[in-house]
Amino acid sequence: MKTKLSIAITLALISAGLISGCSDDNEPAATDSQQEAPKNNAAPMLKYIPADSPYFMASRETLSEQEAFAIYQSTQPMTSFESDLDEMRAALPHVQDDDVLYTFMTLAIALGEELIGVESIEDVHALGMKMSPQAALYGLGILPVLRMELQDEGAFRTTLQRVLTKANITLSKATTNDTEYWVLTPEGQLKIILVIKDQQLIVSVVPENASDELLDQVLGKTLPDSNIDDTNALAELEQRYDFTPYGAGLLSSSRLLDELSTPTHPGTLALMEAVDEEPLNLSGCQADIDRLTGRFPGLAMGIREYNTDRVETNFILRTDEGIVSDLRGLTTQVPGLGSSAGMANFGLNLDLPVLIETIQKYARELREPPFSCDELQDLNNSWRDISMAINNPITMMIGPSLSGFHARLDNLKMVNGEPVIAGMLTLASQNPMGLLSTISTFMPELQALELAPGGEPQKIESMMLPPEAPAIYAAMSDTAIVLGAGISDQALLQEGLDAPVSERDLLAYGYLTGEFYRSLADIMEKSPSPEVSQSDIELFRQYGNTFENMEYWMEVGDAGVEMSFSVELVSP
Repeated sequence: MKTKLSIAITLALISAGLISGCSDDNEPAATDSQQEAPKNNAAPMLKYIPADSPYFMASRETLSEQEAFAIYQSTQPMTSFESDLDEMRAALPHVQDDDVLYTFMTLAIALGEELIGVESIEDVHALGMKMSPQAALYGLGILPVLRMELQDEGAFRTTLQRVLTKANITLSKATTNDTEYWVLTPEGQLKIILVIKDQQLIVSVVPENASDELLDQVLGKTLPDSNIDDTNALAELEQRYDFTPYGAGLLSSSRLLDELSTPTHPGTLALMEAVDEEPLNLSGCQADIDRLTGRFPGLAMGIREYNTDRVETNFILRTDEGIVSDLRGLTTQVPGLGSSAGMANFGLNLDLPVLIETIQKYARELREPPFSCDELQDLNNSWRDISMAINNPITMMIGPSLSGFHARLDNLKMVNGEPVIAGMLTLASQNPMGLLSTISTFMPELQALELAPGGEPQKIESMMLPPEAPAIYAAMSDTAIVLGAGISDQALLQEGLDAPVSERDLLAYGYLTGEFYRSLADIMEKSPSPEVSQSDIELFRQYGNTFENMEYWMEVGDAGVEMSFSVELVSP
């Protein structure tokens, strides 16, 4: 549990740092760049990215290395890194039969051992790396290329060789036009290559017999005729979606499908030939392709905030205006959803009757007319299956009376050796009496409650509740029912019913505070379990002391569905 959680949070922050790039501290402020979207020649990675690349992720500006290192230090668990490595070392004998996993784990251990002693920016530089390197991920056609700036390529070569030696890995080498590179996967139709050149680390997947001409494009010796710096594509992307210059990217569904069906880039052609794959036969399906890509233009991603106080990353599934309008129709008013109330809260905002109607609408659109391409028949069938699944008795029973919920945790502590919680569950409904009747089908005891909008709170007596469960009280308004665990005060329950609704078109929202993690650590410590180690407890306590809060949400924006994650850091 500990390792997975620490890796998840660390990766979220490192991914923000990796694409945030590295630049001179005297570059223009982010706000100025976003307002005017100037040509930025201080971002040298952009010249390698073709203007018609199907996908890319890159940056134009960055924090200083000092700020980036401060974020790194504040988010690293103090005691868990070494224990994580110990767990991986102990697991090695159990994965010896899996060559790929064994190699990956030995490499991860060796790399982790290098990072344990990193306590300053100078230590990072001694490894040959920058704290927040300029980086870019992009496609030459569909062929992927990753570039990352190095501090000192000689020092990095030494570090890399030391890591490989510790991991007992020997890489083969090859040469193209006097440039040496390593081959990570020497066998197979495709190979992963690693190149250190011009103070950059370059990683790519190329055919086994890649030509020197193709490798020249991968290495950047041959540049594209037009790049995203020439077209200002990255700056325009930042402006359109309110991303900072610290990292943004795009995946274009039309470019990707065009390249897969009628490949033009040598990278795509070489990859397809290497794996003996023919281009997709979409010649008679252009109307279907236009229909699909018009409704779903692709994916946009970027960083809206990246500083020593807060990091926010965003992913946007881009859709047409019709889908945006339909999605907005799914949202309702759920009291408290989107707030920072309690030590933790989460909720869902979904009008089930409208959801059913919307799914039926799109199922009809796919029948009249359906996609004609063989390659798209699964889409025809999937909407039919979804429509059938959503029209089940339980959905039809609950749907007309439930339009969302919001769960809030106010307290979590140990009392007499047992965990005790206090919090609320708010059920939004256009017909609270009908919702109560529906719930009573599963909990008959509720039928005896004298609940009414604005009435006195009622205690729920149910044989289904465990003896140690806190007392649960219910109250009702014209638009919701609230259940309070360990809360009987009418004013507090009414506060849950009257909680403000979000002005955003939220579909889902979650909020976790540092206090929540500290409370979890206390409960783990006071209720020992063989599955929970002391390092697990210390890790959760470290999160509680590091993160002021975490938020994750899904909402409908002007461009489509936005999925976002943020962390607010405790001030040092």
